[in-house]
Amino acid sequence: MKSQARDSHQPLELVISTLLYLMTRYQRNPCPHTRQAIVHHLTMLHDHPNCRNADTLETTTRRLVDEWLGFVEARPPTTQQTPHLTLQ
Repeated sequence: MKSQARDSHQPLELVISTLLYLMTRYQRNPCPHTRQAIVHHLTMLHDHPNCRNADTLETTTRRLVDEWLGFVEARPPTTQQTPHLTLQ
């Protein structure tokens, strides 16, 4: 689970905050693009230098990535979708 090199330099708090925001947004409006962003940020969290040797976190993020990749949209997306914004 390697994210892009530039992603590993994001502050841990920013990665977690953005991930929480995206998950909340997805709950309100399921969208494949938001789901992709969630998977990306879970991968960033998994690969973050400050999370190395945190076995429980690594296991959890790996399992969550698998779940989000296999997640089927619970309801059809609305006709008017706005692109997600990543806090950076």
